[in-house]
Amino acid sequence: MPHSFDLSKIISLLKKNPLTSEVETLMVDEIEKRGFYKLRCILIPSKYKLDIEYIKTEGDLLYSYQLYTESDIARWDNEPHYPGLKNYPHHYHYGTDVESSELSGKPLEDIRQIFSAISRIVDSI
Repeated sequence: MPHSFDLSKIISLLKKNPLTSEVETLMVDEIEKRGFYKLRCILIPSKYKLDIEYIKTEGDLLYSYQLYTESDIARWDNEPHYPGLKNYPHHYHYGTDVESSELSGKPLEDIRQIFSAISRIVDSI
């Protein structure tokens, strides 16, 4: 079942987050029943960035949330390549570890969880 997807609401939610200083729309490519979207959030402190990608089709929404500085820190995605994980296909990469994530593929809910995790990660670095 396709999830609700509203890019303007996603951008608004990103801008309202206290960890965000700027949101850039890097790409919007929509044709027929498919869309590719790429956003970049400049976080506070500004050495942290969050790149967000969505691929929307009639029945699916693939996502990737990539936290990085000069190098990758963490990534959440739902690429279906770890079928043994509890909340397959939703998973989280941190260093060389891959774990199940609690994300659902519903951007407005997932973004809140992502920023909560980012806050914990930034505080621990």
